[in-house]
Amino acid sequence: MIPERDAVGRLQQVIARVDPRLALDRGNVRSMTDPYPGVEYGLRLGEAAALLFMPEADLTAPDWETRIFKRVEAARRYLEGFRVHPGARRFPSDRRI
Repeated sequence: MIPERDAVGRLQQVIARVDPRLALDRGNVRSMTDPYPGVEYGLRLGEAAALLFMPEADLTAPDWETRIFKRVEAARRYLEGFRVHPGARRFPSDRRI
């Protein structure tokens, strides 16, 4: 199992390259062995947040940077869908008649 410290370092390194607005939620990082080995981690983009899983195989493979980059890039696109953009209405009830 990859040490949690090493996993966090690799995640932070790649997250910064994908998008500087992304932030690793260090309080939501934990190693897991069951049902699959890997690391559970929180990722934030503005007010949007998600709890994600990175398989150990992606963290330890020779091409780990490419693997992590692809997964974090997909997570960024997912989180973009939940961002509240300036001037956007949050709820239909916010509409003025």
